[in-house]
Amino acid sequence: MIRLRTLLPLIAFIAAACSLVPAELQRELLPSNTLYKTAEAAYQVLIERHVDKPSSKTLLTGALDGAVAEAKKEGATDAGLPSSPLNLTGSTWSDFAKFSDRLDAIAAATPSADKTKIEGAAVDGMAKSMNECHTYYLDPTRAKSFNQPQPPVSGIGVQINKPAVDAPIEVVRVYPGTPAERAGLKEGDKIVTVDGQDVTNLQTEEVANKVRGAEGTPVTIGVLRGQASYSYTMNRARFAVPLETDTLIEGNIGRIVVPQLVGAVADEVSAAVKRLDAGGADAIVLDLRSDPGGDLSAAVDIASIFVRQGTLVYQTGRDGNRTPLDVNKRFYFPKQKPLVVLVNHNSASGAEIIAAGIRANDAGIVMGTQTAGCVGTGQPRDLPNGGLLLVTITKIQDAKTGAELNGPTRGIVPDQVIDQPTGAQGDSQLDAAVAFLKAKIARSSSSLELQLAA
Repeated sequence: MIRLRTLLPLIAFIAAACSLVPAELQRELLPSNTLYKTAEAAYQVLIERHVDKPSSKTLLTGALDGAVAEAKKEGATDAGLPSSPLNLTGSTWSDFAKFSDRLDAIAAATPSADKTKIEGAAVDGMAKSMNECHTYYLDPTRAKSFNQPQPPVSGIGVQINKPAVDAPIEVVRVYPGTPAERAGLKEGDKIVTVDGQDVTNLQTEEVANKVRGAEGTPVTIGVLRGQASYSYTMNRARFAVPLETDTLIEGNIGRIVVPQLVGAVADEVSAAVKRLDAGGADAIVLDLRSDPGGDLSAAVDIASIFVRQGTLVYQTGRDGNRTPLDVNKRFYFPKQKPLVVLVNHNSASGAEIIAAGIRANDAGIVMGTQTAGCVGTGQPRDLPNGGLLLVTITKIQDAKTGAELNGPTRGIVPDQVIDQPTGAQGDSQLDAAVAFLKAKIARSSSSLELQLAA
C-alpha cells in the first residue's frame, strides 16, 4: 500500500506534464505515425546522409511539387487541390507531419489515383530538389535492374549522357561503322522513346539497358533533333568502342581520345603516350570531350601519367573533412611534354577529375567548354516500397582552389573557353588546342636556340 500511494502522484505528474507539451514538440519527440513510410524513409536518409545537408523546406517543397504534378496527371484540378502554402519552420519532423497531412489532402482530391504513385512522385521530387546528378529515385520496377550484371548483349553504337536532372538522354557520340551511324543518328539527338516507350525521365544506364539486346534483334529509337522528331529502326550488333591512340596530327602533335573510363583504359592511355613519344610527338592533346567517366581508379591512373606527385582533387564528406585523392606514382611518364586537355559540357565524373588534377598540378591547361559538374560519390539506399534512393555522400573539390565541382553551373571552367557549335564545320576546339601547342613548342625551341647561342 505504501508503494502504491507513492507511485500514484508520480504517474499523475507525468500525465499532467505530457499534456503541457505543445503539439509541435510532441510531433518532434514522438515516433511518426504517418502512412507514408517510403516518403518518410527517403526524407530521413536525405536529411541525415546527403553531403549538402538539405533543409526540410527544400526537400518537402520538392516533394509537394512532385506529388501535385502526379495528381494532375491523374485528373486532379487546381481548384480541387489545396493551394495554401505550408508553414514549414525547419523543425524536421513537425514539418514532415505537415507534409503528410498535405499529402492526405492531395490524395483526397484525386480519388481515382493510386496513392503509392503519388507518394513515389513525392520521393522523386525530394531527390530532384537536390538538383545534382548523383541523387535520384528509382521506383520498385526500375530498382530491380539497378547494378545487376547484364548478360552479353549488343547495341547500336552510341554513347549517351543525361545533361541535366530533368533533361532527356542525349547522344554525345556516334561510333563509326555501327548500326547507329548507318541509320542516321547524330550527335546532339535527344532520345525520347525506345520501342515506343517514353524514356525522357529515365537515367542514362536505364536507357542504355533498353537499347541493348540480343545481336541481330531490331530496336526503334525516337529522337528530337531541334524541333523535329525522327524515328530510326536498326538491328543491334556487336562493336568495339575505339580508343584513338598514337594519332599524330599536324606532324608533331599527339592526340589521345578517351571515350570512357572503363576496362584497361588507363593502361591503353599509358601505352599510347609512350608510342607517341617514340613517334616524335612534341606535345599532346588529351581529348576527354563527351567522356562520361566510369572507374575512379582509371581517372586517377590517367591523370597520374602526367602528374609526378601531389593531390588531384579532394573528396569531402558532410562533416567537412577532406580526403586527398593522390596520384598513382606507378603510372607517371617521366618525359613530359606540353599538354592540352580538351573538355566539353558532356565531360563528366572521372573525366572532370582528370582535368582538374592535371590543371591543379600545373601539368597542362584545359580548353573547350565548361564540364557537366557531375562528380561525386553516390550510395544506394533501399526504401520500404522496394524502390531505391541514390544519395550523394561526398563531393569533389578542386585541389588548388577548393572550389566545389559537383552541381549545375559548376564543373571545370576551361582556362581557354572555345565553343564548338552543333553542326559547325570542322573542329574549332581541336584547332585551338593545336595552335596553342604549336606556339608553345615554337617558344621552347627559340628559347633553347638562344641558350645554345649564348
